[in-house]
Amino acid sequence: MKFEKDRLKFVIPLTVVVFVSANFMLFTKYKSIPSLDKFLIMIGATILSAVISYFLFPQDKVEAPDEKPNTNK
Repeated sequence: MKFEKDRLKFVIPLTVVVFVSANFMLFTKYKSIPSLDKFLIMIGATILSAVISYFLFPQDKVEAPDEKPNTNK
């Protein structure tokens, strides 16, 4: 499988959103969880969402147009 850079335009913003939302939720609603565990949960959620979104977002393949159209009728 070839690494596709075009998919990163969806993956990077999505991982940032997951990290920020996990950070907000863990530090506001779950104060009893130790800080190290919160950090590990945020990193795990970010990596998991990056891997899943990389494989689930389709790649746009652009086909080159025909140089000589078929004019035989």
